[in-house]
Parts: sequence; C-alpha cells; structure tokens
Amino acid sequence: MSVGGLTLATWLILGQHFEFALARMVTVMVIACPHALGLAIPLVVAVSTAMAAQHGLLIRDRSAFERARQLQAVVFDKTGTLTEGRFGVTDVVVLGGYAEDEVVRFAAALESQSEHPIAAGIVADAKERGISFEPPKEFKAIPGKGAQAIVEGRNVKVVSPGYLKEYGLDASDERIGALASQGKTVVYLLVDEKPAGAVALADIIRAES
Repeated sequence: MSVGGLTLATWLILGQHFEFALARMVTVMVIACPHALGLAIPLVVAVSTAMAAQHGLLIRDRSAFERARQLQAVVFDKTGTLTEGRFGVTDVVVLGGYAEDEVVRFAAALESQSEHPIAAGIVADAKERGISFEPPKEFKAIPGKGAQAIVEGRNVKVVSPGYLKEYGLDASDERIGALASQGKTVVYLLVDEKPAGAVALADIIRAES
C-alpha cells in the first residue's frame, strides 16, 4: 500500500493526470502484493464486466457467465429479439416473362390499400427500390386468400398458395419450392388470372444480430 501511495504521489508531482497516476499505482500494488491474484482477479472482473456492458452484454450472475464455457447450445427468442418483428421481401421470382420491377410494382400497387403485415412488407420493398406505382381501383380483399384490384387497367391479384390450388392454377417452380422449404412466406402475383411472379417474405434480421 505504501509503495502504491508513493507511486501515485510521484507521478502527480511529475505533472501527470490523476488517471495516469492511479493506473500506475494500481499496477505497482498488483505486482508488489504477496498474493497478486487477490487484487488482479477482482480488477479483471470489474474491467471485463464494464467492457461487456459497453457492447450490450449485461452479466447479472458472474458465476453463470463463467459456467457458460460448458454450453453446448444457445436458444434465442427470435421474433423481436434477433429480428425486427416485421415482414420484409427477401426474394422475387419472375414468371410469365415479366420483369422483376414489374412484379414488385403490380404487387405494391395492389397491397398499398391493405393493412396486412405482408402487404406492408411488399410496399416497403417497392419504396426501397425506388419503384413508383399508381393507386389501385376496385380494391377488394379475398378472405383468407389475398386481395385483388385493377392496376394500370389490369386485373391484379396477390394470393396465397391455397388460392392457386383451389382454382387449379399452376405456378410450380423449383425456385419457389426452395424458398418455401426455408420457412419463408410466399405469395403469388396474378395478372389477368395468370401467374406473373412470386414474392417471398421473412421476418427481417436486425443488423446488430
């Protein structure tokens, strides 16, 4: 303790800042202590806990944190924790000779009148792409299956796979099957009752995750 106090006083006399002098004092005390671990371990714990907190990791139980080295698996509450809790477009599959931007434009125009989370995701994607669209006419919801409206003079529908099955419409594609197998939500765009494309959506992962 006396050597540490002397170190602190010496550096202050030499004109150094208090933080600088304090760091040297603690260093000397740790080195000079007969049982150095008795001082070093609490200092390491305090510093590491503070650094972890600065990076968003709150350690409530240090003993549990130490036992974490034995973990075999980590389970996360996904929605709203690792993700933003809202749908976002991940893939657009083009069918029937349409361009990708056309598929997004037709779908966004129709869905702009809907409050469904999937509709909001499609409209947001169109805005991010800088795609403008006209307000639809004669918008009408298809209960449990999607929605329909007149867009740019065309009969446009955004529907679920169940709608295609019910009306015997074929929109089979390996790309769409792969997206569905990944757990993504897939909706289909119909233009004049013919499949024009498919849009896959999923819960958006937070950038910090």
